[in-house]
Amino acid sequence: MKESFVCSSQMQLLTVLLSLAILPGLVASTSSLINTTCSRIPEMSYDYCVGVLSADPAGASATDKRGLAVVAANQSMHNVTSTLHMLSDLVRELNTCIEYYKYMDELTASAIEDFHAGRDARGIYPKLRYASDEPLSCDMALFEGAKKNPVEKENSENKYLAHLASGITFLMLNGGS
Repeated sequence: MKESFVCSSQMQLLTVLLSLAILPGLVASTSSLINTTCSRIPEMSYDYCVGVLSADPAGASATDKRGLAVVAANQSMHNVTSTLHMLSDLVRELNTCIEYYKYMDELTASAIEDFHAGRDARGIYPKLRYASDEPLSCDMALFEGAKKNPVEKENSENKYLAHLASGITFLMLNGGS
């Protein structure tokens, strides 16, 4: 029984030692494959290529260019899928922003009409005040949903302009025309 244990232990030790002896060659050939492949791809950053392929365990263990191509294609598919989700969220949230801006447009047009008709600032101020909140609502929808805001600058400018109009109207409330 003791003899069987010794043989089993020796076999495990031999397996570990052989694995350690072979491992540097495997690592070097994998690195060599990635390095050679990345250095030969036209119009591609070598560092980017090596970084992407080396970061993926399947890339590091690939034994030929086909394996590396599969790794790159899988990374591309993952990124494309993620981008599609982000764009879908962005379109949905931009449609929400359109609704906010339609409401802002209605409120502002009504306030302008009230100004031209000589109506009291007490009825005009809330319209402009509410209108000035709509760009922020759009910002929040985009950041919460899509996590991207392609209209951040425009939202900021629209908010400030609407806030300026409501601020002046507020002054009219407290100080007359």
